[in-house]
Amino acid sequence: MARGGRPRLAGFSLKAQLILSFMAVTLLVLSVSSYYSYSRTLELFNKRTRETTLSQFRQIEMNTLTMLREVDKLSNTFLLESKVQAFLQSDRPTDLEFIALERDITERIIQYLTNYDYLDSIYIFGENGVVIGGTLAQNQSTNALGRQYPFYGTDLYARVKESFPQPIWQGGLTTADFMRTSIPAGLNDNRLISSLRGIRWIGGSRINAVLVFNVDERYFNSSYGSLQSTPDGSLTIADDGGRVISSTLTDSIGAPYLFGGEVRAKRGFGSFAADRGGTPEQVLYYRMDDTGWLFLNEVPTAHFTKDVAEIQRFIAAVFLLSLILIVAFASLWMNRIMKSLQLLVKGMKHVGRGRAGLTLEQASNKEIGVLIEQFNRMSTGILELMRQNEEAEGEKRRLEVEALQSQINPHFLFNALNTVKWMAAVANAPNIMECMTSLGSMLRPIYYDPSPFWTIREELAFVKHYANVMNFRYGEEIRLEFDVPEPLLDCRTVRFMIQPSVENALQHGENRNGTIRVSAAESGGELSVVVRDTRGGMPPERVEALNRMLRDAEAGDRPSKGIGLSNVNKRIRLHFGERYGIKVGSAEHAETRVTMNIPAIYGHAADQPAPTGDDEIGRRRA
Repeated sequence: MARGGRPRLAGFSLKAQLILSFMAVTLLVLSVSSYYSYSRTLELFNKRTRETTLSQFRQIEMNTLTMLREVDKLSNTFLLESKVQAFLQSDRPTDLEFIALERDITERIIQYLTNYDYLDSIYIFGENGVVIGGTLAQNQSTNALGRQYPFYGTDLYARVKESFPQPIWQGGLTTADFMRTSIPAGLNDNRLISSLRGIRWIGGSRINAVLVFNVDERYFNSSYGSLQSTPDGSLTIADDGGRVISSTLTDSIGAPYLFGGEVRAKRGFGSFAADRGGTPEQVLYYRMDDTGWLFLNEVPTAHFTKDVAEIQRFIAAVFLLSLILIVAFASLWMNRIMKSLQLLVKGMKHVGRGRAGLTLEQASNKEIGVLIEQFNRMSTGILELMRQNEEAEGEKRRLEVEALQSQINPHFLFNALNTVKWMAAVANAPNIMECMTSLGSMLRPIYYDPSPFWTIREELAFVKHYANVMNFRYGEEIRLEFDVPEPLLDCRTVRFMIQPSVENALQHGENRNGTIRVSAAESGGELSVVVRDTRGGMPPERVEALNRMLRDAEAGDRPSKGIGLSNVNKRIRLHFGERYGIKVGSAEHAETRVTMNIPAIYGHAADQPAPTGDDEIGRRRA
């Protein structure tokens, strides 16, 4: 309550009070309903995501168990082979016995490896030191090394014996881990997931050998890789010790899982937040009951927030649209009972909200009609000013893009030029090296500085490198002079202001032996840059037409495909004002002068890179 017991809304008009009350109730209803809709949608989305991921994990589990059971079945079938049983019963076969057994068992191994292409290799490591097996390309069987064979000394061999008669699965191994010789060039050292078990002959009671079936990890990967939910995520299988045995991130295979500490003790299905290399991720895990292996699906957080953001935007759009419709219908209803003055107030509020160009109907009241007429003029005037400003900004952006687009792709060409430069060095061609160096120096400021401005010093360095490149084309016939006082070298200008005039002199000059001279002078806070060449001039009518084109060109004109004088003139005017620009003068068959007037702006901006090329450009000859 205010003083005298007056309500706080007593100072507002009836229309304002009704609109505010109506909007308050509506906003409350919309806010509650929108929040409930968003929360419910997000809950359903999270539930559906978890259900989908769990379904994928179970599909991967089924595929994996199918593969494990098939390999286990093959190893049992192989164990029942008569020649394998004969090998297990033999204590220490003679060389002749070994040759016969090795030949028969190796033939069966080759049949298995040929028929089941997911198998990489099969080995039998006898307790008596006899080894039979290998890959399709290399037979590692031996009766000579005995227990000096490298695999006998591994912790894995000891662990297999301890687990007898239960088989174990081991990942992170390679083909070379089971071989006694190195892998020759041209053959792959495949990553493996190995089934190892202690075996005995049918009538025996103690372990006679260790049977190894090695599965190529790529076939495990192919069984689950297609189920990866996002192209920028990853799927990983880790054993119960946290070691990666298979993954779409192949470099991590064999190493401890990056987030192994967080999932080692976890059971069932769940998720947690993590960070891989600066990328926030959501890690979903699922542990197999049969093997204790963990399936891990890493999904960038952006994959989830993208859908959530879509929901937020949709609800915000519905909320905003509803609010706009409510305000519009309320205003229409109120306008039926309000006078012309309220119409004017409403119009002023809309303009204040950004609806420039709005016009109101004339009122019957003369005085209010005058106000409405002036208001309409103001509103349309603001819209016209906004349109002109947008056109000017659009033209500025177009010209800058046109300027940059006319340059050769610097990043690609810079790398290519370095390649040519070193090729020239190998071929002992210093002229090519120098040309490539100059062209690379032209591209470097374009690549590292996207700003539309730089200094006169940088512009002249660019021109110098351009002239150096063109001299290789024209055979050292370009004579280029600079007459720029040292204090003016740090003045700011639009990029590529001088180079187009030098290029025109080179391309259109009649006299190939003429001189191109670049000079600059300051007067009254204005900088005048003149490019004068003695390579021939233009007839007066051509000069007049060119100046008229520069003076009267429309904003949308595009007289050339490159950075011509018209482009430079427009950029100067857009950045510095209409009083600045380019003027061309010429004496037929003698000389041509291009004068560029810009404001004298001294000093480097703090964020500008150091000038490239020769920093000592002054009054000298290039």
